[in-house]
Amino acid sequence: MDEITTLCGIDACGIIYDENMSQSKIWPSKDTFQTLMDKFRTLPESEQRNVTFDHEDFLKQTIAKDREKLMKQTDIITKKKEMNNLLDHFIRTGEFDGNDLRESDLEDISFLIDSNLKGLEQMTK
Repeated sequence: MDEITTLCGIDACGIIYDENMSQSKIWPSKDTFQTLMDKFRTLPESEQRNVTFDHEDFLKQTIAKDREKLMKQTDIITKKKEMNNLLDHFIRTGEFDGNDLRESDLEDISFLIDSNLKGLEQMTK
């Protein structure tokens, strides 16, 4: 807890329970704990909710962030497959209808072609 307060530059306190002891330990001291709790209680309720953060909140936030990253990666993979299919169709048939594509799609195809060419160059070295 001492390292967290130092690294994060925040005030913090903790209550440590040990099933082998009859009384819990308060860190850093009971007086400091009481001062921080008094300060916390003077905050409006909306701010109190923003300050508290337990393991469940941490896990929910981590899962939400990971889910968002996964969705972005899925979108990237889907987009790459679409561009590969478009290029494959052009290579096999010689047909390319760029009128239905946005400028960003054309940039993606250009990037894909460039990266494929670089890969081929590396394979031939």
